[in-house]
Amino acid sequence: MNFLAHLKLSGDHEKIMLGNFIADHIRGNKIQHFPPEVIDGIMLHRKIDYYTDHHPAFIQTRTRLHKKYHKYAGVIADIFYDHFLARNWDDYSEISLSHFTSYSYGILLRNYTILPRKTKQLLPFIIMQNWLASYGKFDGLTRAFDMMARRAKNKSNMEFAVDDLHADYELYKADFERFFPDIATFCENELALLFPGEKWESKNRIIKTAKLELILKERKEEKDKLEESQRKKRIKERAKKIKEQEKARKAKEKKDNSKNKKVSTKKKSTSSKKTKVKSNLELPTKTKTPKISKAKSTEVNSKRKQLKKAANEAKEKTYSRIKAINEYTDKSLESWKEVSKKYIKRLRTSKYK
Repeated sequence: MNFLAHLKLSGDHEKIMLGNFIADHIRGNKIQHFPPEVIDGIMLHRKIDYYTDHHPAFIQTRTRLHKKYHKYAGVIADIFYDHFLARNWDDYSEISLSHFTSYSYGILLRNYTILPRKTKQLLPFIIMQNWLASYGKFDGLTRAFDMMARRAKNKSNMEFAVDDLHADYELYKADFERFFPDIATFCENELALLFPGEKWESKNRIIKTAKLELILKERKEEKDKLEESQRKKRIKERAKKIKEQEKARKAKEKKDNSKNKKVSTKKKSTSSKKTKVKSNLELPTKTKTPKISKAKSTEVNSKRKQLKKAANEAKEKTYSRIKAINEYTDKSLESWKEVSKKYIKRLRTSKYK
């Protein structure tokens, strides 16, 4: 239904415009009977649809509409975009909208005989109600959505689409302004492949040069502004972090200083207390250690000797046990080596080697 956008994205090529306009009324590969340039226009239309469906701005518009309109969200988004194109036509085109629409209707009427049956049925209504320009007004949009709601097989709610456009007008407009220069550049590149050379440059152009330069300039300014704000934000965050670290360090220093003060005052108080106690108490008299008798000392020595003897015996036992274990393991290793040698010898002589 977004006929205006498809015609505009065809450049100034009559047959491409024709193919781009009728493409929605042709199924699959039933295009071989058309002239080559009309086929190119049909293929361009399909490329435009694919590019549009995968563009972030269009996805955003469709997602906003999907909750209420489900499978019809894409169709409504297309018509919204035609509305913004018609409404802001002078920003994108060097010729007036009325001149462009009459030129487009002329192309369709001149090639009436090769139009698909569906396009032939629809064309009188398109021209009489001036669909290409009518989407620029809210009355034209309301009429289009009401008609589509009546023709829809299921409950579509499309009759309420204009209310949603009113509610989030600036959001949808911003999406369109992000999308249209990109799709225009894409189509210009496609047309440059179909019609290469300087001769076709002006005919391949979709958005007027001055507007395109302005858009690119605005985008660059926006990008620079965003980068500058992000840089300032990073500097601010870094400064805040440094401030917090400095604050934490000072708090820690203060805490350590207060701890050290407490410890020093505690030491002073304890030392003063000790001196007071010493001054108050008398010095203790020396006490003589009692002497051990000779008999008792001999008994202690004999016990020590017995314990030492028992320890040496235990030591000898453990050493001998370890020695025996080592000898056994050495023996067993040797025996295993012998067994493996014999086994290898037997294998070599065997008939199954």
